[in-house]
Amino acid sequence: MVNAAKLDIKEEIPRVCRLQTARNNVPYSTEEEYYRRAVYVQYQNDFCNSLKKRFESHKETVASLQYILPEFCTKTDFYSLEAAFNFYEEDLSHKEVVQSEFMLWKEKWSQENSENLPKTALSSLEKCDKTFFPNIYILLKLPAVLPVSVATVERSFSSLRRLNTYLRNTTSESRLNGLSIHRDIKIRDEEVLDKFASVPRNLDFVL
Repeated sequence: MVNAAKLDIKEEIPRVCRLQTARNNVPYSTEEEYYRRAVYVQYQNDFCNSLKKRFESHKETVASLQYILPEFCTKTDFYSLEAAFNFYEEDLSHKEVVQSEFMLWKEKWSQENSENLPKTALSSLEKCDKTFFPNIYILLKLPAVLPVSVATVERSFSSLRRLNTYLRNTTSESRLNGLSIHRDIKIRDEEVLDKFASVPRNLDFVL
């Protein structure tokens, strides 16, 4: 209602009918209460239902992926991971093979102190041998690539716009992909000079 006053819009209640066939008239005492019940609450309910419809079906699958982490696998069994296995079954081996692999993975971390257990999917992935635990490695990659947000990607695009300007529009894609934007890479000046100098640096010039 405050925004309506700023835009010089007069709040008016739409015409109502005495006989309603689709739904009853919204009870109200003020214009603000009418629009809250007829518009805002209806929109909010529809928005919440859309979110539930989109994410509720995957909630159990995503939640079960956490039990592959060493911090949780030592306290549970393969049954907790079954929802994730059923969803990604085509990418994994036979169920008995995955279950046996999970038991070996659990036994591996049961011998470690709780302080030394990896806490995240990325740290667990670094400790996972792909040769001995191929299915565990696949399952660990799934939570590792589920981002909380896309802020890092957005920053990369912003940096790319500063690099690929109008005067550099001929820069090839391979060159842009090789540019270090957010990576901490140590570069020696001598290596850059050796690569891009037209004449080798060790060549002695005779003036």
